[in-house]
Amino acid sequence: MNKVVPIMMAMALTAPLSLSAMPVEAINDISGEAAVVVESATKPEFTSHSAEQISKADDANVLLKKRLHGLQQYQAAFNQTVTDAQGNIVHEAQGTLTMMRPNKLRWETTFPDETLLIADGEAVWNIDTFVEQVTIISQDRAIKDNPIVLLTANDDETWNSFVISKLDDAKASSTLEQYQIVPKSTDGQIKSLTLGFNSDGILSTLDMLDAQDQTSALVFSNQDLDFAIDTAKDNLFSVDVPQSYIIDDQR
Repeated sequence: MNKVVPIMMAMALTAPLSLSAMPVEAINDISGEAAVVVESATKPEFTSHSAEQISKADDANVLLKKRLHGLQQYQAAFNQTVTDAQGNIVHEAQGTLTMMRPNKLRWETTFPDETLLIADGEAVWNIDTFVEQVTIISQDRAIKDNPIVLLTANDDETWNSFVISKLDDAKASSTLEQYQIVPKSTDGQIKSLTLGFNSDGILSTLDMLDAQDQTSALVFSNQDLDFAIDTAKDNLFSVDVPQSYIIDDQR
């Protein structure tokens, strides 16, 4: 199973504020009123952008920030479908995703296998109950050029590392707004990320295109933005490793 989606997501979401068939090793409070300026000359390939294009990207930044303002805490069930470059389905999964600012993420699959990945704010814990092994990865290793970081990042430097576009044609009637996020750098594992918001302004879809041209599409349901924070901190984002487990600490 390709672990690109959960690992990339977890690492990105443990940024300063605080996701299949091919193995891949590498896989903030915001102000809704703050305007973010995209630097057109950060990379040579972006210097040809017209003033109109930059203005549209600027508007998309502001709109996306406002949408993400409501993502202080987020819990939802998901259905994941991973397709290869030819459009063949290579993996399907179901589970739950829980995020909480700052620094917290829990990715748990219930089908076809039970897997658990926890980001506790300092490290990402990939817990494999089948082989009784825990892999620990530092959050700093993979957040660079990862568009998922914008789910929590507020600083201009991070936002200026991406080109953001508001898409005109939503793929589904339940998705009213879609934003595509593309890293300016081409060195990362993720080529693009598309976020979809429903009529209530709640995150409802997440589509990720990786460097192997695999697309991971997540559809969220039963979204909860008001779960008990104190209980979640104690029960969802802490890691207690059994003594019998092998620990692979890569921090």
